[in-house]
Amino acid sequence: MKKTLVLLMLILTFGILNAKEPKFPKEISKMLDKVVKGEFTRNDLSASFVKDLYYPAQAGNIYFVNFVKATIPEIEEGKPAHLFLRLYNKKRKKVEDLYTTITKTSDIYSFPITFKPEFYYLSVVLATNDLKKISGLHREINGSHLINTRKLSVTPIIFLKGMKKLPEIIKEFHCYNGEFPLGLYMLYPFIENKFSGGQTPGVFFFVLGARAKRPANTYNIVVSYEIKKDGKTIAKFPKQELTYSVVYQPIPLKSHGKPLEAGDYVLYITVRDMNSRDKIEEKVPFKVIQ
Repeated sequence: MKKTLVLLMLILTFGILNAKEPKFPKEISKMLDKVVKGEFTRNDLSASFVKDLYYPAQAGNIYFVNFVKATIPEIEEGKPAHLFLRLYNKKRKKVEDLYTTITKTSDIYSFPITFKPEFYYLSVVLATNDLKKISGLHREINGSHLINTRKLSVTPIIFLKGMKKLPEIIKEFHCYNGEFPLGLYMLYPFIENKFSGGQTPGVFFFVLGARAKRPANTYNIVVSYEIKKDGKTIAKFPKQELTYSVVYQPIPLKSHGKPLEAGDYVLYITVRDMNSRDKIEEKVPFKVIQ
C-alpha cells in the first residue's frame, strides 16, 4: 500500500486529463448557456449534485470530481445516454467543452475535470440517447479556495471500498458509476458514510501544506485516529508515521473486538506535521446501519 500511495502522489504531479474539445450541436450549446444562467429548468432525470472531491494536479491545477445522482432509463446497447459539460470563467465566458457517453445506468454518476485554481461556473446537460429526456444542472466552483498549501490542511476525507491498478493513466473525459481514476488507480469511494458494523473501510486523503525536510525533501507526518460516540472514545488506532503526503488507513468498525452497533459515530483524525510542529484535527461523521 505504501508504494501505491507514493505512486499516486507522483502520477498527480504529471497531470491527468487531456481531452480534445468536442463541437456541440447548436441546440445543446444554447441549452448549456441557458442552464448556467438558470433559464433552463428541465429536470426530466431528477438529477442533482450530491458530492465533490478535489486533489492537487500538475502545474498548480486542481483535479475535481463531480458526483451526480440521476434516474436515467435503462440504456440499450449501442444507444448510450449523453453528458455535455461546459466550464465558464467568472465573466461567464466559455473556457472548455467536454462530452462523454453514459453506457451503464447507476444511482450515482461521477466525472472528473481539471482546471486552474480560479472561479468557474459549471453547466451540465444529461440526456437520453434520443434527447427526449433532459436534465440541466449548474453550479459555482471557487477553485481559488480549494487547495491551500500555505498552511497545514487536508483534501476532503473519504472512505474507500478499495482501489484497483489501471493498465495506463486515463487521459480522456469519462463518466463513471461512482468510482473515479486518480493516477494509475481507480478509486471506489463510499458516497455516503454508511456502513455495517465490523466493516473495514479505508480512510483516504491528501495532506496539504506540510513542510518538507531538506535535503531529502521528505515529510514527517504523524496521523492518529479514534472513533467516538456521543463524545466518548470507543476505539483508538495505532498512529501512522509518514514520509509522504498521501494518507490511506483501514479503519475496522469495531470496539473491543466487537462490531459497532447501529448508530451515529464520529471519526476524529489528528494530523501533526513534525517538521513545522503544526497540528489540525478533522471530524468525519458516519453511520452504522446494521
